[in-house]
Amino acid sequence: MDNFLFSLNVVAPLFVLMATGYVARQINFINDTFLSQLNRFVFKFCLPLMLFQDIRTSYVGDFSNTRLITSSLIGVAVVILLSFLIIPRLIKRKGQRGSMIQGIYRSNFLIYGLPLATGMYGDAALSSISMLMGIMIPFYNIAAVIILSIYSETGTHKVTVLSILKDIVINPLIIGCFFGLLAGVSHLTLPRLLDVPISQLAGTAAPLALFVMGGEFKFKSLKNNLLKVIGAATARLVIVPVTALAVFVYMGFRNVDLAVLISIFATPTAMASYIMARNMGNDGELSAQIVVLTTACSSVTIFFIIFALRSWGYL
Repeated sequence: MDNFLFSLNVVAPLFVLMATGYVARQINFINDTFLSQLNRFVFKFCLPLMLFQDIRTSYVGDFSNTRLITSSLIGVAVVILLSFLIIPRLIKRKGQRGSMIQGIYRSNFLIYGLPLATGMYGDAALSSISMLMGIMIPFYNIAAVIILSIYSETGTHKVTVLSILKDIVINPLIIGCFFGLLAGVSHLTLPRLLDVPISQLAGTAAPLALFVMGGEFKFKSLKNNLLKVIGAATARLVIVPVTALAVFVYMGFRNVDLAVLISIFATPTAMASYIMARNMGNDGELSAQIVVLTTACSSVTIFFIIFALRSWGYL
């Protein structure tokens, strides 16, 4: 029950923020133009600052746990590859393919996974999480740029290796990751007059992104996407974690390392997937619906995953 309440306490504030945006739009306190501009501000400014600050401050430079690093990267890469092979056979619309693939592989490692793992093992998990943040977050974003570029519906440019590399280089989230890693490696210490406002602006990224997502959420479009959303949520919360964690347990992962892997493979779809899908010509509505449903259901699925692994003596 403690695990369920813990997960619920992580999820509930996210839903309050989304509900606030939804209600504000329904009563015409805000309009579509405001939401569009706010979305652009979050994507190009707040989220990059958040990634820069989080990676810079959590970077420890200790990559000695190569087994955990390689297992995490290979595991996510396998999920991406399988989704890449399966989703285009099931989904006809091009922009929805990118949103589905991203919704399945991209976990809320930063906002949800960090408190989840540290809640179970405290500082022992924090060092491993900090190590992986500098690796997994850039990996998530680079993979997202490649996938969303391939399935973009904007038609502004031809998809080539050069165009994808260009999209990677100019993507605001990847720029934030790059400079965060650079600052971490160089042990950059910012003066207070910069550190405080950057931290404050970075702190607005998640609430504003959730507010925008709630404001742009439409129940009518959910009817058309219901099977797709349920399919993506089932893959993200059940198929991926059960399969991946079964393999990791078989490989001998236990306790802290297994908790870190849970935070990567069992957490709901990252809210950044909605922001990126919307800004890169994919189906932003579908991405938002996947984020909402996976976030809503994750408190239950994570509870059962943790309960089962603890009951069997693996955690």
